[in-house]
Order: sequence, then C-alpha cells, then structure tokens
Amino acid sequence: MEERELHPNLKVVKQLVEGLKDMMGSRYEVILHDLSQVESSIVALEGSVTDRHLGGPVTNYVLQLIRKYGKDVPNSINYKNVLSDGRLLRSSTIFIRDDDGEVVGCLCINQDLTDYLVGVNLFKELTSFNTLEDEPEAGMEFFARDISEVMETIVSSELKLMAKPVAYMQKEDKLAIVDRLEDKGIFDVKGSVEYVAERLGVTNFTIYNYLKEVRFCRSR
Repeated sequence: MEERELHPNLKVVKQLVEGLKDMMGSRYEVILHDLSQVESSIVALEGSVTDRHLGGPVTNYVLQLIRKYGKDVPNSINYKNVLSDGRLLRSSTIFIRDDDGEVVGCLCINQDLTDYLVGVNLFKELTSFNTLEDEPEAGMEFFARDISEVMETIVSSELKLMAKPVAYMQKEDKLAIVDRLEDKGIFDVKGSVEYVAERLGVTNFTIYNYLKEVRFCRSR
C-alpha cells in the first residue's frame, strides 16, 4: 500500500502507536485513523484485537460522532463494545485536531477484557465503564475490514428497522431511512449515494433530492 502524506499532528501521534501497544500488552490494540480518507483511514496499527489491517476503514461510530458534533466532537473514553464472537472490549476514541481546531484524525484503543472477566470480582476496577451520551450499544460499533462492509451493515440495519420490503416502501419510508443514514454520517463516505440508491431501488438523483429535502428541513 502506497504511504500517504499525513498531517504533521498525525505524524507525531503515529510515532507513539507502537510504544503504547508495547506498554499496555497483548490484550490491547492501538489504531491511528487519518480522517481525510475515511474509506481507508487506518494509517498505523499495533495489535490484532479486532482483526483489522492498514488501509482499513473508519468505524460507523466515529462517522456518527463526527456527523453529530463536527469539529466539536468530544473524545469517547472507556465505552463498551462486544465483538461478533462474543468478546467484550473496553474502547476509547481520542480525536486529533489541527491548529485551527479541525478534526484530522483519531487514536483508537481497544482492550480485550474477556480473560479479566473470569476473575471479575478481583478486576472490578479494570472492567468499569463510563456512561456516555453517545456511546454505542454493546455490539453496535462495526469493526469492518473495508468501507463497503461498514455501509452494508449500517444500511441493512436501517432497512431491518423499517420492517417492510423495499418494494412496498413509499417515498416517506425511504426519506426516513435517508434521514437516519444522514445522522449516522454514511453520506460522508465516497460511493455511499450510489450504494444507498441501489439498496432502496431508486436513482442516484433521487437520493440527492432526498438529502436536499432532509437538510433543508433541518436548517429551518
């Protein structure tokens, strides 16, 4: 994979990734994301807790936080995650900014708590979680290997919530789905309009119109 040019602040943090992982041990994973390219945001990775790779995408949770808060997005510390194989994680996402306060990346740390929970009474302090307004429900942060998997998971989840086949959906149903997908930040991802249009059985132009309508209603 061709090495990209990173923001100077990300270059500084990148030098810390390996040392942080070595200090914390084998049950930890440290990942640096360059948010200028969310489709392939992972630029440094040490550890294999979530089985991801360099060039992998940002998670749905990070996209959702940035969409909600913009440049004022808060750090998310010690929130609970559950992997598809049942392993319990304690995760933290720390946002990195430039000199103007714009978010350029984030440092994510995942700790596999599974072994600690065997002796949960002895390690109660280690397994405590902060309650954060925006923390994902357990199992709701998707650690995908590519951005198409992130989009597929988010869109499939919204279609399931609608509880009716796409063929039976009216404009209002599809507009509601686009509204919720906007909240989740999916339209910040390259190729998302085309993907959502395909899943909803409409044209790209229709999705752009839905987005225009959603954003107009929110601006009033």
